[in-house]
Amino acid sequence: MKKRFGLVLFVVLLLIVSACQGKTASPTAAPTAGEEEVTITLWAYEGYQDFLPLLIEGFEAKYPNIHVELTNIPEDQYGTKVETALAAGAPPDLGFTGDQRWYKNNVWLPLDDMIKEQGIDISTWNQAIIGPPGVENAEEACKFEDKIYCLGSYSGSVMLFYNKDMFDAANVAYPTTWPPISVDQYADMACKLTDTENEVWGTANGDPVTWLPWETVVSEDGKNVIGIVNGPTSVHVHDVVAKMMRDGCAPSLNVMDPWQQGVDFFSQGKLAMVVTDFQSLFKIEEAGINYGVAHPPTPDGIEPFFNVWTDSIGVFTKAAHPEEAKLFVAFQATDGQRIRVEKTGDVPVSSAAAEEYNWARDIPGRLEALEILDHARPNVFMPNRWEVAGPLFDGFGYIVSEEKTAQEALDEAAPPMQENLDKAWEDWAR
Repeated sequence: MKKRFGLVLFVVLLLIVSACQGKTASPTAAPTAGEEEVTITLWAYEGYQDFLPLLIEGFEAKYPNIHVELTNIPEDQYGTKVETALAAGAPPDLGFTGDQRWYKNNVWLPLDDMIKEQGIDISTWNQAIIGPPGVENAEEACKFEDKIYCLGSYSGSVMLFYNKDMFDAANVAYPTTWPPISVDQYADMACKLTDTENEVWGTANGDPVTWLPWETVVSEDGKNVIGIVNGPTSVHVHDVVAKMMRDGCAPSLNVMDPWQQGVDFFSQGKLAMVVTDFQSLFKIEEAGINYGVAHPPTPDGIEPFFNVWTDSIGVFTKAAHPEEAKLFVAFQATDGQRIRVEKTGDVPVSSAAAEEYNWARDIPGRLEALEILDHARPNVFMPNRWEVAGPLFDGFGYIVSEEKTAQEALDEAAPPMQENLDKAWEDWAR
């Protein structure tokens, strides 16, 4: 991949030389050192401060005449800030692509021609991120209606970490890497691994909807929840997970937020398992935990799924410097994967890059993670999913507190969820 990238860049440079001699250059020819200096602007979520400065440093070293001005924005404010800039006709050059509606509304430039010109091989990329063949609109993916609008440098994901020493001490078999264990098996393991005397919980996880396949609560076309969110599978799963918390086999969500605190408790030996962000791997390894990695538990009869994402950067259609911005995205998708491995330790978005840069280093847990990532698939597409799911979060709280049975709570949550979903699709169609 690196050799192809270098060859294409050499050809582009020759085209520029030809242009200086009076010939017509390619409209996407790369700027080179010695040309007019350009500053491109990048808006990003806060939370990437450990990587983006390194990426920018590498890019500016490669293209000395192109400077990158980075603005970090709180994620909950990012959409509003972008919408305001779009309304004013003055967006930055680059940004995190975020909202699927922006693809639909032509906010971003397609990158397919650039990918071809730069020789970027996306065939080895995580398919849930790049968008698999035959899927036109995949949640969290860079593809929309068969065009690619963003690229990335790593594969973020949600996985199940487990402490092998705790499993061995309790004489409990490890969860299978693939296929995943069932939710019932997961709860049974958690309770067997709980050690109240030593203040050790068997596991920690968020609300079921944050880590289970969305087909547990919504139809495969993303348009109906009635009879699904309050159907037998969903009712059973919510009941099992809530009971696990009531029995003390997992902390309730008002005691611990597994997305924020789970890795810390796991690294301190206070959790035998945790469902959390895979970027937590580094804290776990630094703590010296003898860990394993498995696919998150999955309800019986539902196709396994886990959340996958990347630093999805695209070029705004109204960018002031679109060609220079495309060069930055190309650098992110190539050299950026190497920088990820060398500087931050994240798993590259390409399986070929993971092998080339020896990301796994024959560490069993890392090899298990790569095996799991091979099974990533796009999520069910539905607009404004977290707003749609609002009543479900309240419902789960009622189940845990035993104020309502799982059936009662989910029967109550289903109609407002459907109302939210119908409105979300109406807004999408505008």
